[in-house]
Amino acid sequence: MLQYIIKENGRHSVAELAQKAIDGGCTWLQLHVPGMDDAEVRRIADELIPVCKDAGVILTIEDRPELAKELSIHGVHLTGAYPGTARKVREDLGPGAIVGTQVGDAQSILSLRGADIDYVTLDPALSIEKDAEIIRAARLAGSDMPVVIAGNVTPDTLPAMLAAGANGVAASDFITNADDPVQAVKELLAIKP
Repeated sequence: MLQYIIKENGRHSVAELAQKAIDGGCTWLQLHVPGMDDAEVRRIADELIPVCKDAGVILTIEDRPELAKELSIHGVHLTGAYPGTARKVREDLGPGAIVGTQVGDAQSILSLRGADIDYVTLDPALSIEKDAEIIRAARLAGSDMPVVIAGNVTPDTLPAMLAAGANGVAASDFITNADDPVQAVKELLAIKP
């Protein structure tokens, strides 16, 4: 599974990048808008939501559960910067929303048992070796929570991320900064575990 963490880059609008990612085969976009006020996020969402709906693509937003609900998008991903808890966000958004959250260790994954959280991402600052250790420990303790590795996702790093036991990856810069974002997505999707 490939999530594309989408953000403005100066060359392309968010809607243009979304279309390029979709054209490459990506089926999950995550809107990254730290520091933007709600009005600016709504402006971007007005362009992005129709692109995603037309393509049947999942759209989530980082750290803005209230906007996820208001905009009727699929859900929210909570980073380490979000002050609330994933359990509270699940209660607020209801069972149909996608709720993911960032964690830094196996114990955090295990603490989410019974919380109806859809997936976790591992802290992007961690090494692949540390990611593998966390995933292995969580699995040995009985967790089947889907784990997504975020960070420097490239065709060179992706095989190791998948070998670490990740169910998916959350890529950003490799796609956003590519000369051909469509081809960048296709390159990542071509890599199998």
